[in-house]
Amino acid sequence: MTFILDRFLSLFNGGMKAYKVQDVKREQRIGVTAKNFKELLEKGAEKLKLNPEEVTVVIEDDGTAVTDDKFFKKLPAQTVFVFLKKGETWRGAGVLIHDALSKLYCATRKNEIASQIRDLLITENAPEKIHIISQYLELLETNTSSEKRQDHEDWFEGLNKKYKTKSDVMRHSAQTRIRSYYMTAKEQIEREADKEYKQDLLDLLEEGFQKLKKSDFHSSYFDRTASEKQRMCDKQGWFRCEGPFDMDNCDRFHTINPYASKGYRQLFGLWNLDHIIEKSREVIPRFIEAARSKQKHQDLNIDLLYKLLFTRENLKLVQVGCHKKAARESGKITWNDFCSEG
Repeated sequence: MTFILDRFLSLFNGGMKAYKVQDVKREQRIGVTAKNFKELLEKGAEKLKLNPEEVTVVIEDDGTAVTDDKFFKKLPAQTVFVFLKKGETWRGAGVLIHDALSKLYCATRKNEIASQIRDLLITENAPEKIHIISQYLELLETNTSSEKRQDHEDWFEGLNKKYKTKSDVMRHSAQTRIRSYYMTAKEQIEREADKEYKQDLLDLLEEGFQKLKKSDFHSSYFDRTASEKQRMCDKQGWFRCEGPFDMDNCDRFHTINPYASKGYRQLFGLWNLDHIIEKSREVIPRFIEAARSKQKHQDLNIDLLYKLLFTRENLKLVQVGCHKKAARESGKITWNDFCSEG
């Protein structure tokens, strides 16, 4: 659509289109108009005080060389061109960002790198690139490594003074989610189970609650200081989206580090611990059905209920964009699975 509009407008201005030119050091970015590649080369070289016969012209985005009119006329207005002198190279703006990110953990250079990325933002017009670059800049200006409250006060803003470390907060976050699964399971049993076996189900669920207490309500799930087997993140606090319930992984490569800043901590609240086999539509209904349908010599299996409600065997950490809320039946469990021989 943009290309068609450019062609339409060019009918009224003699084929002229506006472009931007700059040198390899990004010290100057100057607007020029041209109707062909030769005119761009001559005007650009004049503006940048370069010899047009010794210049190589490349596209700023990816470093593609432009050498003739045929290719040049396919490029949209406002394309940015880099004019290179002999011996100079340009690999593209994306590579500049990559190089900056590769130095991300070099704390002594964070301010310098952030300044370079701000320079990119100031001269950039494409909304998509501005969004991406801004995210990288925000990442640079975080404080991931600090753990104690006194070392990163901003991270703890609005939180109870009892929390002394980031891991304290994240452990409580995991506990809150797991407790909520217990409470909603209890409420569903109270609401849907027949009176004659409701109390038996609640007593079994209470056994699960005591087991939860012994496991500290799986607080280790979000705790970067926990053992590798117990936590969902790496030792720096990075979490990866595990993808929707019906996929093996996240094809959008969502990641987040809630330990990095207050903003990321708050955004992490939008990530879901999703039940692969749904809790309210499948797990609890089958558990209730088992109580109604089991034989007298059979017992209900609290271990399976516990595993499906509270453990990573049936939980996936999912970014909100990958969380599928539509009703579903996996068909992976039946009421009989909750029964064991007494």
